[in-house]
Amino acid sequence: MTDQDAELTTRLDAFGALLAEAERRGTGRGGHDGQDEQDSQDDQDDRDDRDGRDGQDAYERVEAARLALGAALGADRAATARLAGRVLGLLVRERPWNAQLIGPLVGAIGHRATLEGLTALMHQGSWQQRGNAAAAAYHLPFHRDPAPLAVLAAEHRSAPLPRERLPERYLEALRLAHRPAEPYADLWPRFWLAAAECFTACPDGEVRDLLALAFPLEHPDHLPEAAPVLAEARRIARRTAAREPGAAGHRRLLAGSTGYGAALQGRPGADRAA
Repeated sequence: MTDQDAELTTRLDAFGALLAEAERRGTGRGGHDGQDEQDSQDDQDDRDDRDGRDGQDAYERVEAARLALGAALGADRAATARLAGRVLGLLVRERPWNAQLIGPLVGAIGHRATLEGLTALMHQGSWQQRGNAAAAAYHLPFHRDPAPLAVLAAEHRSAPLPRERLPERYLEALRLAHRPAEPYADLWPRFWLAAAECFTACPDGEVRDLLALAFPLEHPDHLPEAAPVLAEARRIARRTAAREPGAAGHRRLLAGSTGYGAALQGRPGADRAA
């Protein structure tokens, strides 16, 4: 292991420990049982205040650590590529609200390897982790390589471009920044099938609502073997949407506005042209 790998591994371990602490706090909150009934309301209020402050502190520590870890991953693509499995393992430990970790991973190993890794993770771990793996794929089409824009900025500093040419060069650099190093549109159908299989098997309604966003019920690129799974997913979505007003993901699935790499990117196969 190189020194760079060792340093990055230490950062990954530290972030994993923070996530574990946050998970413990989340699980333990509100678990006072019968003791709560014996305490005075003032004692209960004090305890709630402490829990709230502790929870906020833990949240801020995780946010700061994730931001720093993302910067470290982005600064050393070679080490990030070597430790990609560790990064993927951390990605599924929390809901991927942003691309702070998956962005550097895509920059290191590419869209294709990242999507393959996320698809594999939907076949293992807890249901929440599988849902997190599916949700992380949302960010892939929006990844932007900083290199083309950095090159343009450096060129402009050394020899300023004419004002009339700058917009054209900027748009070209932006197009290159969003273009994957290798095509990966062919991987989405396998990802959709994995997400649909999780959706139909998952007993947790909240996680199912998350999984519902990851795949479309109808798409011309669906694998033939997906047909019975999608039929069952439709039945579950109809039943859940009728019973649970808060199941927004299920209703979006029925409305045809779901599917990473398809509907959520504006049109079927939106990344295919890249």
